[in-house]
Amino acid sequence: MTGKPSPTPGAVVTYLNPDVHDPTTFVHGVIIGESVIDPETCRAWVPVLRPGRALSILDTANIVEVQPRDT
Repeated sequence: MTGKPSPTPGAVVTYLNPDVHDPTTFVHGVIIGESVIDPETCRAWVPVLRPGRALSILDTANIVEVQPRDT
């Protein structure tokens, strides 16, 4: 299974909200670490710092937009 490359730490991402009960369809967050590959599915997951300082581990398949970190 091939997938898109994982965003780098510091990138701002927009992704589909995994909470189906939340009326917000898209959520923004900042990637705070390197991706981890799930050995059973070969999918990449990344740690995301969400608004309110909540931490989520996000399947990169849900990412719809990436704004690279400013250097």
